[in-house]
Amino acid sequence: MQLERGNVIKRPGPWGTDHLGLFAGFDQLGRGWVIHNAKDERVKWDLLEAFAAGSPVSLVRRAVNVYEIEAIFARAQELLGRQFDLVNFNCEHFVTVALAGKAASPQLLGVAVGLTLVAALSLLATSSVGS
Repeated sequence: MQLERGNVIKRPGPWGTDHLGLFAGFDQLGRGWVIHNAKDERVKWDLLEAFAAGSPVSLVRRAVNVYEIEAIFARAQELLGRQFDLVNFNCEHFVTVALAGKAASPQLLGVAVGLTLVAALSLLATSSVGS
């Protein structure tokens, strides 16, 4: 995989989720840099190796052109230092704001739907046992 500035990348995260970030490019020493919303921390710059945390990194989305890349990084840099919040501002929220200016977290929605389904099935099973 060839990483380029503006790519959205991911690595495996906890509970079957992915951790997302924006690849910022390589420095003069050949080190890759990522901007991401680090769990229990904040939006920050990190070396690609720190972002990967020993896991494989894969490409989610490529930027369309140089204008999109500049817009993405302008929004991302405005978010530097913003605190992580699992429900309101996680890594997916950060990436979607940087990409389009609007926060969204499909993974969080999927987890919420799954938990709701499990709770509903448990209630049904409990109700049918008591009948």
